Amino acid sequence: MLTFFMTIEDINDRNKLEKIYTMHKKEMYITAYSILKNKEEAEDAVHDAILKVYKNLIKISKINCKKTRSFLVIIVRNISINKYNKRKGIILFDEGSEDNIIDNEPFIEDQMLQNELSDTISNHLNEINRAYADIITLRYYYELNISEISDILGITENNVSVKLNRAKKALRKLLEKEGAIYE
Repeated sequence: MLTFFMTIEDINDRNKLEKIYTMHKKEMYITAYSILKNKEEAEDAVHDAILKVYKNLIKISKINCKKTRSFLVIIVRNISINKYNKRKGIILFDEGSEDNIIDNEPFIEDQMLQNELSDTISNHLNEINRAYADIITLRYYYELNISEISDILGITENNVSVKLNRAKKALRKLLEKEGAIYE
């Protein structure tokens, strides 16, 4: 990992990434190991995650905060799951029947901008599928685009779009049930 840091020309980026790695490596390793159950593979997953973080370093404003921790855990968890699936020979296919889902209702975009609903929405993220919650978090909290999310999670852009649409529907259903929004 040290040799990778030395290849980063911008000293500020290098220092920022080293601080992120130093501060969060243990938690990232624990996350990876809990999935892979293998020391070397867990270390590789952490290193792969740091490489992905470097590509999105500009999106991280504070090193020691809950937002950064969540971002890192999502990345390392998805890398670990992909490594585990490759080891077991599992190949995940896209849901082909829902190729191009177009969401004509900018539900989440509008709702996330409203401060009074953002807390409610974040509380409900724990109630929906974890993969959906991760995509919502990456898209609206970290403001990553579909392509960036695809790269981080190691899934196709189409798959990200499908899961994002499903996550929006799940959140809408929960918020309607609670009476936070009306149809």
